[in-house]
Amino acid sequence: MIAKASTISHGANAIRYSVNKEKADIVKANLLPDNISPEAMYGRMMLVQKKYAEKINKGRPLGRNVIRIEISPSEEESQGWTMDDWLRLSNEFIRVFDSIDLSGKTKRTSSQHTNLKNSQYIVALHRDSKSGILHLHIDANRVDMDGKINDGHKIGERAVLAANIINEKRGWIQSEEIGIHHRKEISNICIEILRSMEKFSWQQYETELKKRGYKVHLQEKDGGGVYGYSIKRGNSTYKSSVLGIGRNLTPSKIETTWAKLHSQKRNFESKEPTSRQARTTDRTLVIQPSTISQPVMKHYDIMTDEYHKFHVEIPEAADNIIRQDCSLEDAHPFAKIEEIQHTALLLFAGYLDAATSMAASSGGGGSDTGGWGRDKNEDELEWARRCARMANSMCKRKKGLHR
Repeated sequence: MIAKASTISHGANAIRYSVNKEKADIVKANLLPDNISPEAMYGRMMLVQKKYAEKINKGRPLGRNVIRIEISPSEEESQGWTMDDWLRLSNEFIRVFDSIDLSGKTKRTSSQHTNLKNSQYIVALHRDSKSGILHLHIDANRVDMDGKINDGHKIGERAVLAANIINEKRGWIQSEEIGIHHRKEISNICIEILRSMEKFSWQQYETELKKRGYKVHLQEKDGGGVYGYSIKRGNSTYKSSVLGIGRNLTPSKIETTWAKLHSQKRNFESKEPTSRQARTTDRTLVIQPSTISQPVMKHYDIMTDEYHKFHVEIPEAADNIIRQDCSLEDAHPFAKIEEIQHTALLLFAGYLDAATSMAASSGGGGSDTGGWGRDKNEDELEWARRCARMANSMCKRKKGLHR
């Protein structure tokens, strides 16, 4: 089983999604009527927060006022379960989640325990649209019924610890082992597909992966070709750099891997230009000696939450480096490659606080950003490399998150 958690500002939308999603079942409504609309559920949560507003936040509303939790046992672990089994799991998870003391790590007494048991929350059972695999969504009030705030510091870490404690108790596979198993499974499928291909083709490679139930995201260059790709299995996404052995399934190496599998010698070095090509190039340079090519710029509008959007403008070469160097290999189990890349892009543009928020939402344990910034004489490509490395560090799990 794996689990993730975060504090969110879009609680109304989250509860609406949990309750109204197609084929969703309400497992439990804690301290809430179970026959009211999602809007009414959220409204009741906000009434509690308003009641204790002066006590909890000096009269100001909480920015992130709902705790969002997702719990995903494997298909084997939940096989044959009834609604009572899902109810027992949700109750056990809440109990363990509340019991974890993180005050030693956060240096905050508020992190000793959460009190979701005495807070309003809704538990909904969802089915993955493709695979049908079942998982739970929990949306909980940040303020308990006594007016105390449920601590949000390192809340992703709290969820992972709770999942691992339950995994150990029930004899289930730990979250880190699940990731290793999935990467191995996908890698074996990729190699099997390459062996079956008479010649290498990205289109056929993608098609064969989709036939086997995976989602594929190819990152294509403007002039043709692929500079990166990722494969999604269920709710988890794996970048090509973490698959295979020695990055042998990345775009820069995959054709060599195909050739080795077929025992063929391939020469990937660019051919020397013909004399005609050389003359054409020389003539172009003579005719247009003052022409200077401008770098292609990539533009992103990155949302860190429902209300905050940041515009990033980055040269294509630097953008390619970030997309190639960001990795899920050491990331938190729930981190998505897009979240790590967006963290790096925000760092590149100088939005340090926004990058920190993005990393936290991916479940990362954070990283020391004291003194972080671009060196005076640092070129854009090296700066992009450093931003990718920092994003990897910010989005990774911290030591001691699993038993």
